[in-house]
Amino acid sequence: MHPVKMQSLLPCYHPFAAILILLVSIFSCAPASAQTGYTGIFGGGPFYKNSANITEIENSGFTEAIVWSVEVNSAGDLNFNGEFPLTSGGVYVGNQTYPNFPAEMAQLKQGTVKRVTFSVGSSNVGDWQDITALVKAQGTGPTSILYKDFQAMKAAIPALDAIDFDDENSFNSPTTVQFGVMLGKLGYHVMPDAFDDSSYWASLVSQINTKLPGTVDGVHLQAYAGGSGNSPCSGWNFGTVPVFPGLWDQDYTPAQVESIMSGWHSQCDIIGGFMWLYDDFVGTGLAAQYANAINTAVGSAGFTLSGPTSVFLNQSSTADAVIKITDQNGFNGAVTLTLSTLPKGVKASITGTGNKQKIAFRSSPTATTGFTSITVTGTSGNITQTLTLTLAVSAAVGTTGTGTPVDLSSDFTLSGIYTDGSTYTTGGLDGGGYSYSANLLTASRVFNGVLLDFGLANSPDAVASTGQSISLPAGQFSTLMLVATGVNGSQASQTFTVSYTDGTSSKFTQSLSDWFTPQNFPHESEGVAMAYRNFDNGTKDKRTFNLYAYHSALNSAKTAESVTLPDNPDVIVLAATLVP
Repeated sequence: MHPVKMQSLLPCYHPFAAILILLVSIFSCAPASAQTGYTGIFGGGPFYKNSANITEIENSGFTEAIVWSVEVNSAGDLNFNGEFPLTSGGVYVGNQTYPNFPAEMAQLKQGTVKRVTFSVGSSNVGDWQDITALVKAQGTGPTSILYKDFQAMKAAIPALDAIDFDDENSFNSPTTVQFGVMLGKLGYHVMPDAFDDSSYWASLVSQINTKLPGTVDGVHLQAYAGGSGNSPCSGWNFGTVPVFPGLWDQDYTPAQVESIMSGWHSQCDIIGGFMWLYDDFVGTGLAAQYANAINTAVGSAGFTLSGPTSVFLNQSSTADAVIKITDQNGFNGAVTLTLSTLPKGVKASITGTGNKQKIAFRSSPTATTGFTSITVTGTSGNITQTLTLTLAVSAAVGTTGTGTPVDLSSDFTLSGIYTDGSTYTTGGLDGGGYSYSANLLTASRVFNGVLLDFGLANSPDAVASTGQSISLPAGQFSTLMLVATGVNGSQASQTFTVSYTDGTSSKFTQSLSDWFTPQNFPHESEGVAMAYRNFDNGTKDKRTFNLYAYHSALNSAKTAESVTLPDNPDVIVLAATLVP
């Protein structure tokens, strides 16, 4: 059992379970020894209070960052250590305290870190008891508060991969299994954090993976504090699920950690390990030394891949991704890169040899827009490593195309597009001060050949829907294309009405995704994916934001006169074009 948790505390006194270990599917930007497991580091406040610490861990050689410790209260709200609220009532509220936190979690993955994990619980009583009570009262379905809060947290922090289970006093197997399966369905991995009662944890892992295979992909074993004397080679067998032992820096130097981990590697072939606790040695250079100690102990000859986490590609354009190959432990073989399936209309070529190779993506004018996960596989003999990146395809940048753009200038009610670095007090697009970047959006786009014109930046340039009627250019058209988004959440089943000059009308119902969380609603396409949005103080919110395209069929035998928008100001229209 670990020391009792204290809120705001001196890190070396925090109780906490074993430190998440990172299964290295390696795609890093800084050197890290080749291995097949995770090298983890636990840390609390240093991970969300100081950007310099992010840079240190990003380049340290650790492949997992475990942020400690998420508390769960009786209402299901989540927070870090009683000082950093994460969710409330199913909504992410972390930006109110540390707005750069999601971007910094993503930044970690630009370096050696391959997994970001949040740890739930500790030796203090309450968190896991609250989880048990909430599961018994509400279950774990989409209407339960635990589902909503963990879904909101993952949506707000896309870099978040896994949840560490540091239950040290509750041990309610039925509710914990339900909770673990729920997390798996939300896209999380689960990593139990044990220091005793191996039979309980072995049963828990088996039950979760039986219900949802692959959810638990590692076990963190505390071999310090309450777990002193534990060995991953004795009494801790989880079948094919690897055990990652953790040590405390207050007990062992880097050299001693390397010796102990090397012994375990020789005895029972451990493939990773972790350190507790980063808070003890922030900024001292010990992070890299401890990471190197574990990596050396469990490493073998091989290589790592590193590269961007996202690539933004416009139709009718190209975009490059540079992949770095880092030799480890004497490896000097040739590495061949291959790619998984690309979206329709996108081709790629790989050029270069040696330790830097370039992937050149090329998009046709009608390539499928949206997000595709691309796996880059590096192969050398029987050694294989992978890197996963997200390819975001958007409408082309251009000024010529088919269709008749609708002049919305007299209907603009919001200022929702600002040049980077601008400060403003208009409330932006969502009333909360956020706006699209004019630098990323540009003045016009061409979606599958159709021209879309946007309003002037730094001025009224967006229409909040309040049931108003917007005049359309006279003519006979087959389609009305709207470029729009929902704000403050997705906006379901919104009614748009097109009126014709003969007094008749066409109605269509459309659900619109929130600009941060694409839902891929019917008749909704990704229009423009952007790597950040702007805030009214001149800063950037460095997450991906979206603008969507909607197509509505018109009666081409009639002359369109106007379109009436829904009576919902959270439906925002930025452009419209009539297509013959």
